[in-house]
Amino acid sequence: MDAQDVCLALNISKRALQGYRDKGLVPYSNIGGKFFYKEVDIRQILEEGLMKRK
Repeated sequence: MDAQDVCLALNISKRALQGYRDKGLVPYSNIGGKFFYKEVDIRQILEEGLMKRK
C-alpha cells in the first residue's frame, strides 16, 4: 500500500502518517524515496485499535 491508501484506510492525514512513522508506530519500507506499507500491518492496526479513527 502507498501512503495515500494508508491515509484513506486509517482516516488520517499524510502529516499524521509521517508522525506515526517517526514514532515507529507504523512499519514501512522506503523504496526510491517512496514509502510503502504492508496491508497486513495496516489491517492489524485497524483490528487492534492501535489508532483511533475519526
